[in-house]
This record gives sequence, C-alpha cells and structure tokens, in this order.
Amino acid sequence: MVRNFDGFFKETYADTVNGLRRDGIGRDDAHDAAQEAYVRAYARWWRISHYREPAAWVRRVAVNVARDGRRRAVVRENALPRLAVSAVVAEPEIPDDFEDVLKDLPTRQRCAVDLYYRSGFSTDEAAEQMGISPGAFRFHLSRARKSLAPGMAERVGLERVAP
Repeated sequence: MVRNFDGFFKETYADTVNGLRRDGIGRDDAHDAAQEAYVRAYARWWRISHYREPAAWVRRVAVNVARDGRRRAVVRENALPRLAVSAVVAEPEIPDDFEDVLKDLPTRQRCAVDLYYRSGFSTDEAAEQMGISPGAFRFHLSRARKSLAPGMAERVGLERVAP
C-alpha cells in the first residue's frame, strides 16, 4: 500500500468515484463527494495513512458527504414553496423622511442601517466596512431596528404586531 498521499490519491480516486456511482449518486455529485472526502483525508493523513484500509475510510466519508448533500437538497426543495409565498409579500417603500428618522439614531446604528438596507451589504461585508466583528454589527443593526420599529410601521402603512 502506498503511504504517501499523492500515490494513495492516484490509486484510489477512480475507485471511490465509481463506487459512489454504483450507489446511485450522480456523476458530478460523486466527484464532489469524493473530492471532499480526499480533502478531509489529506488533513488527517498523518493518522489515516496508518490504517489498514485508508481507502475504506475515504469511501465512508464520501458516502456520508453525498448523503448529507442529498439531505440538504431535500430540505431546500421543501423550503422553496414556503419562501416563494413569503416573497410575494410586497416590500414597503422607504419613506421620503427616512433621513430625518435616521438622524436620531446613534452613529454606529445609523451606519449599520445604511450599509445593510441602502447599500445592500451582507452582515459580514458591512461589519468589515465598519471595522467591527459580524456579531457587533448584528447587535447595532438589531438596536437600530428596535428603535425604528414603532414609528416606521405607522409611516409605511403596516400594522404593528405585538411581540
């Protein structure tokens, strides 16, 4: 048995993919699962190389990766109808006096609202722009939402839902 990873990979990759294909996994998914399994094996090669059958370990990991991928796909497919229903709800318009409302917020909260809602940054991107952690950014955004919630619901014509 080859004990260096490169030789091991070259000897066993095709068999791993073919085994996944025989299990009914599609071509691309089989390659993806096998690649992920070999990445994990490479990270642990110092230990796995001493196994009697390291290829069996890789095969088991590849099967688990493929199974988890199928499970995520089912969850995603089941969630799509629910998401489509919620997407039909029209987004309220931002009122013209939004600037006046924002000026009452503390600087970090105002910046968080501006980056997230107006500029369209994700929380991680906006946190990076502000030079703070994503958790701190979410904290400032949450505080801003709580401050704005009572007045904004009335301004955009939404009924306020009691917490």
